[in-house]
Amino acid sequence: MDAGARKSLDLYREVWISLAYNRRYANYVTERDIETFRRRVANEGLTFLTDVLPQLGKALDSSWSLGNDAQPLYVLDGTKTLKIQLPVPRDFDACPLGIPVFLGKAFRAALRGDSQAVDCIRQLSYMFYKLDVNFDRKVQADFLDRFEMTDREVGEFRYDAQAPVIKLARGLIAEVLHKEDPRKITPRHGAGATACRTPNSEKYHGFRYSQKLDDFFSYSDYFFYNATHLSDEMAKLETSEELVPMARVCLVPKDSRGPRIISCEPREFMYIQQGLMNKLYQILGTHYLTKGFVNFEDQGINRALAYQSSIDGTYATLDLTDASDRVSLALVRDLFPLDWVEAFEACRSERTLLPDGRIVELQKFAPMGSSVCFPVEALAFWALACAQIRITSGILRPDVYVYGDDIIVPTSQAGIVVDGLHYAGLKVSKSKSYVDGPFRESCGGDYHKGYNVTPVRIREAIGASISSIATDADLCNSFVAKFGAETVASLINLIDSAQPVPFPRSGIPQPCCILMEPSASNDVFYRRKWNHSLQRWEYRIRRVSLRTSVRHEPDWCELLRKELTRGSFGRTTEGYENRLRIVESSLPPGYYAEPHSDQIKWDWVWLG
Repeated sequence: MDAGARKSLDLYREVWISLAYNRRYANYVTERDIETFRRRVANEGLTFLTDVLPQLGKALDSSWSLGNDAQPLYVLDGTKTLKIQLPVPRDFDACPLGIPVFLGKAFRAALRGDSQAVDCIRQLSYMFYKLDVNFDRKVQADFLDRFEMTDREVGEFRYDAQAPVIKLARGLIAEVLHKEDPRKITPRHGAGATACRTPNSEKYHGFRYSQKLDDFFSYSDYFFYNATHLSDEMAKLETSEELVPMARVCLVPKDSRGPRIISCEPREFMYIQQGLMNKLYQILGTHYLTKGFVNFEDQGINRALAYQSSIDGTYATLDLTDASDRVSLALVRDLFPLDWVEAFEACRSERTLLPDGRIVELQKFAPMGSSVCFPVEALAFWALACAQIRITSGILRPDVYVYGDDIIVPTSQAGIVVDGLHYAGLKVSKSKSYVDGPFRESCGGDYHKGYNVTPVRIREAIGASISSIATDADLCNSFVAKFGAETVASLINLIDSAQPVPFPRSGIPQPCCILMEPSASNDVFYRRKWNHSLQRWEYRIRRVSLRTSVRHEPDWCELLRKELTRGSFGRTTEGYENRLRIVESSLPPGYYAEPHSDQIKWDWVWLG
C-alpha cells in the first residue's frame, strides 16, 4: 500500500472511530468493538470497510425484508421473548444467541426495537459501502457477463400478451398517452457522454443520418432551426454519413459490490430521446391518473410514505433487481400505444458495444443511460401494479407510487403486485423490499418506526482532487445535518485535515462551506474585507469552477442550441442537475464549459 492510500485509510479509520464515540452511539459501542475495528482495518485494509463491514447492515435489514429466510432467533425482551430472524454474516463471530459479537450491544438493542441502535449499526456499517473504489478486471468481466446474460434471459422470457394484467396495464397507459403526440417534442443534446465520443462543443455542429430516425422525426424539422437554416446547410444533410444504431457500454462507480453499467447512446438518438423524456415528464406530472403517483423530480413523496409506513405499516416498499435491464422491448410494444412505440424505436439503439469488444443485440427496451429508459420503465411499473390490484381487489384507482424502480403499494396488496411484476418478466429484490415489520426504505430514505436511520455515506475519496473540495464540504454538511454541529466538531476537523486550509464556516448555505456558525477559523485562514456598498464583511474563499472557452462563432447551430436549451436548466427539489449543463446554459453562443476542467477560483463571499 502506497503512502497516499495508507493516509486515506488512516483517515477513514479515525472518521469511523469519531462517529463510534459520538454521544448518539456511545451507549451501543464498546471499547472492545473499537479495538476489534482497529485490528481488522489494520489486517484487512480498505476491503473491511467497503466489503465486509456492510454485511452487518445487510443482515439487520434482511431481518425485516421480504426475502428473509434465516432460522428464527429468540431474543429476551423483559418478560417477552421476541422471534427474530437474523442471518449472521460468516465474516463475523456470533455469540451463543446467534447475534454478532462485533457491535453485539447495538444488535441486542436493535432487535428489541431500539431505533437509535438500528441507526448506529446502519451508520457504522454502511458508511463506506458506496465509496468509489477501483475494481479488477475479473469483477468488471463478471458484471459484463451478467449484463449479457440478463439480456438473453429477457429475450427468452415469454408471457401471454392477452393476459388480464397486460391488457389492463395497456389500457391504463393508453388512457394517459392517447391524447398526446410523441412528435410534439423539444429535442436537445444532453451533457453526458455519447457512443461516438462527441465533445459537447460539437454536438450541435454535426450529425449522421439515420433512415429510421428520419422516418419518424424528420431531420428537416428537428435538426434545423428553420427553413433558412435548412437551405443554408442542405449540403450538410445530403452528405452526412450513415448512422449505425449502436450504443456503447461504460462502467461507472456504484458501490463496493461492483460498477454500474451505463449505456452511452449515439448523439442523434440522445438528441431525440431527451425531447421524449421531457415530454413524458410533463405528461405524467400533469395527468390526473399519474400526477403525484409517478414522480421524476420529487423523491420527497416516496420518502414521506416510507417514513409514515415505518410507523403504521400502511404501505410496503418494493425494489426491483436490474430494473432497467429487465424491461423487454416486447413488453414495451405490448403496453404502449403504437405511435409511441414507433417513436421509441426510431431513436432506440438496437445493439451495444461492451468495453471488451463484444457486441450485444439488445432484447431489453433500453439500458440505463438512454433518456427514455427512466420514464418508460416508471410508467410500465405503475401500470402493471395498478392493473394487478384492480384485477384482484376491484380498486379503480389504487395508491401506487413510483420513482424509478422504487415502488410503494398498499401493504395488503404487496404480494399480488409482486406476482404481477414477475408475470411481466420483472424481478422484485426481496432483500430490499419491506412489507411487514418496522422498517421501510425508498428513494434513499431509510426509516425504522418513524426514526430516520439513513446513513451518511462517504462516496468519494476525501481530499483526493480539486473537485473534492465541493464533495467534502457536502459530506461535512451531511454529518452536521444528521448529528448537529456540536457533536461532530471533531469529525469535521478530521476532514478539514485533508484540506490545504479548513473549510469556511457559514451561517447560510454556500458551496464549499460548512453550514455552521462562523468561527475564528474564517478570520485565521481567509482574508476578510468590509464591503462598503453592502455594509457587510466578506471573505475570500475557495470555489470550484469549470474553465470555459470559445469553440464556435455564432451561427445557425449556436442559435439552435441556445433556443432549445432556453429555460431548461433550473433547480429541482433534489438540487442542481449536472453542473456542466448549468454552466453552459448561462454562457453566450459559441462558449462552452470544458468537462473535467475543475479549477480553484477565489471569490469574495458573505458568509452570514
